[in-house]
Amino acid sequence: MREGPIRSDIELRAPVAIAVGAGFKREIASLTAMQNFLKEWPRASQRESCATALHACEAARAGEIDLDKARQAFLVFARKAGIEWTGADPVAVLRAAKIRRNRAREGRAQHGAQR
Repeated sequence: MREGPIRSDIELRAPVAIAVGAGFKREIASLTAMQNFLKEWPRASQRESCATALHACEAARAGEIDLDKARQAFLVFARKAGIEWTGADPVAVLRAAKIRRNRAREGRAQHGAQR
């Protein structure tokens, strides 16, 4: 670990994209943005991954770990929280799932009628 002065905001080499709202993408582009997002995450929804990511951000700001490790911790949090941006339009995904469910029901109903 590296000891040193606390750093001001640091831009990420590659922003982290997360899903917010109804299919909207938000890009987190700096250490401060990651920390603020984690601090604003609802307490009731916080899990260990949120605390781990926040701790990693604080350690990166203090120069104790590499910024990329904090970014990776944030990605783990986003994945576990279900907000990782996949690039898929959530409305289209939900619509496709509904179509599959309806087709499966119709198939079961037809299969049952043939008996």
